[in-house]
Amino acid sequence: MKEYFKDRIYVVTGASSGIGEEICRQLAQHGAKIVAFGRDENRLQTLISELEGDSHIFVTLDIKDTLKIEESLNFVVNKKGKLSGLVHSAGIAQTMLLRDTDILKAKEILDINLLSFFALAKSALKMGRYEKGFMSVVALSSIAAFSNQAALSVYAASKAGLNAACASLASEYAKRGVRFNTIAPSYVTTPMTDSFRQILGDDKYYKKIKEIMPFGEILPKDVAQLALFLLSHNSSKITGECIKITSGGDINENILLSTK
Repeated sequence: MKEYFKDRIYVVTGASSGIGEEICRQLAQHGAKIVAFGRDENRLQTLISELEGDSHIFVTLDIKDTLKIEESLNFVVNKKGKLSGLVHSAGIAQTMLLRDTDILKAKEILDINLLSFFALAKSALKMGRYEKGFMSVVALSSIAAFSNQAALSVYAASKAGLNAACASLASEYAKRGVRFNTIAPSYVTTPMTDSFRQILGDDKYYKKIKEIMPFGEILPKDVAQLALFLLSHNSSKITGECIKITSGGDINENILLSTK
């Protein structure tokens, strides 16, 4: 795939840590030019300095700021050239029983996980901003969109919304040479989920992982490898799909967000 990615431009949100950071690293290893979006300027600077190759840039922004998204993507295309791919990896997760639901917090989850994606896609797919026939959009969903776990209604709704949106947009943009797909991993070991390990304690945490994931814990690199496949020519006939990563577990057992 290295020849395919060489010198092509990819925007990755949530790039300052976890899955987004790993996707940036793997794309750079394959010769791509990275535009890393995130909130933590120091981490983004460190990431860019560590990536293989050159001509990578970062943009510090709050993904909820839709005006800044348009401004940033306009800057990126003018500076770097047309995009070949967009990965929406930014996201937040929080357990929330209905009786305790904070509507402002629920809105923040929807804004970051779902509504920002519409702003990103709309801006990236303006005429002249992407390579027709090469443009692939990948959004990070979650197995929570398919599960019945309690206290995840808002989070699950945001991720299920991503799946539905990409399925619809895949039809809308097929004749324009743009593909849309989502990835729905189970519990992924990232900085965002470290708090759950702290709640359970290391022994209980790894015992639980072994119980619900027969093939082992899911790492950011596992998700990144699938993202690169969906961005590449090897998946040129795949669009409108949601691909799950469960590590062999039942989808209703693989969520630790509400485990106590």
